[in-house]
Amino acid sequence: MTLRQRCLRYTAAVVTGIVILGTGHSSALAQSPVQPILLRGGLVVDGTGAPARRADVLLQGDRIVQVAARVVAPAARVVNVRGLVVAPGFIDPHAHISAIAQSPDAENFLRQGITTIFNSLHSLDQPHPLGTFLDTLRVAPNTLWTAGHTWARKRVMGTANRAPTTAELDSMSALVTRAMDDGAFGFGTGLEYIPAVYAERNELVTLARASRRPGSLYVTHLRDEGVALEMALAEAVDVGRNSSQPVHVSHLKSTGRANWGKSTAVLRGFDSLSTRGIRVSFDVYPYPAYSTYSDVLFPGWVLADGQDSVSARLARPETVERLHREMPSIFLAQTAGTAASIRFRTLPAAPQWAGRTLAEYLRNRGLEDSPRTITSALIDLQRAGGFTATVEAMSERDIEAFLRHPSAMVSTDGDLVRPGQGFPHPRSYGAFPRVIARYVGERRVLRFEQAIAKMTSVPARTLGLTDRGVLRAGATADVVVFDRARFVDRASFTDPHHYADGVVHLYVNGTPVISNSTMTGARPGRALRRPR
Repeated sequence: MTLRQRCLRYTAAVVTGIVILGTGHSSALAQSPVQPILLRGGLVVDGTGAPARRADVLLQGDRIVQVAARVVAPAARVVNVRGLVVAPGFIDPHAHISAIAQSPDAENFLRQGITTIFNSLHSLDQPHPLGTFLDTLRVAPNTLWTAGHTWARKRVMGTANRAPTTAELDSMSALVTRAMDDGAFGFGTGLEYIPAVYAERNELVTLARASRRPGSLYVTHLRDEGVALEMALAEAVDVGRNSSQPVHVSHLKSTGRANWGKSTAVLRGFDSLSTRGIRVSFDVYPYPAYSTYSDVLFPGWVLADGQDSVSARLARPETVERLHREMPSIFLAQTAGTAASIRFRTLPAAPQWAGRTLAEYLRNRGLEDSPRTITSALIDLQRAGGFTATVEAMSERDIEAFLRHPSAMVSTDGDLVRPGQGFPHPRSYGAFPRVIARYVGERRVLRFEQAIAKMTSVPARTLGLTDRGVLRAGATADVVVFDRARFVDRASFTDPHHYADGVVHLYVNGTPVISNSTMTGARPGRALRRPR
């Protein structure tokens, strides 16, 4: 049965009496086993980009059954939302939630108004078999998954720096095929990370073709987000074209001070592709720093074959001298240009430095902030197991340009985090409200309704979620109710552990997961699978 047929059947069984409520007939509501919920008098922003309007929204079970200026529903539980915004639940098109079974409430995402999360798996392990995992997943938000390239390559080849044999490529293709048959939404790559960085065109195209299904996507963390950004985009388009799939670029950015301003040329390229009928979309998180592994500060050749091999290479004087020649240009391409650009998140060899910068680390050792001392410090830390960090590297001008583009949608690129644990990037707590507070309210980069569309209908359309991302009769009842004046991000780079403020009610598939600003403990999220 198609989605349209299901909606029509649902409407016939449950909603018939509701459409004539204005005449006083409410028997359908009274007889329903699930009490309807009437959100009364809110400012409805429906996700389409249309102007906000005062309206009531009626929920029945897991569906929206009416959006109207005045809904009469005597049997409904009325929730007064006057003075609050009512919008579709936000859809995060890129986050890292592989461990969500261990953090099923995903509170840092829910507090941002997010009801659906796409785990695009560019660098993390994929549950396997994916179908079995999805069958047993019981969590608060809805989730979507890709067939992960990094996971498949590591499973078959480890971290080897070479092309796969025919047998190895067949094995990876089988893993991708299995994940797609289990409901993955597409093929996800992280080509800046080990071992995906070693993958060449034939491998990517072959695996992308194995992932091709009706409605599937090629989703990628580009091979380069700075010096070779345009080339990396061309590679992504090539893989998409040769696998007959639309391309979605995760967290589009232009990193490194020398690359600031590239947004103009990049977006012109997107527009050119669109005019030729080539579908390329992207998401953006609203911060001038990214978060990643220390691996990206090194040339790929030194990081192959596991930590023992890496440590052995880094102990050789000739390797160290070669790195002193190669790494300063990588550092400039990946950062804002100084040791203060890097703020440690996790540092197993020296955990006391979490939250502090590489510049502070150097000063503590009586060292100057110079290319040679930076490279030496990075080599020492990598030998000891590496680190994760937030890295200042992007310009405000590029962030704003990317956000404005019609193809852009908002993402967190966030992790599952809990207050007091680790030193996360603030995007995990605050990306969505930051767009509203800063780029709508303060900087006037986007209209309010436009920003909401980038959080709802635009990602829904890209991912093929035809019954989510809008407030309309028949759509799934993923709904956020928030106080716009209080909807702000509280997390910062130096003090990250603060939930976003302002979400008053949040419904996932019609079930409240936040009620009166309090988590309910409900876990109604669905493991969404690509429509067949």
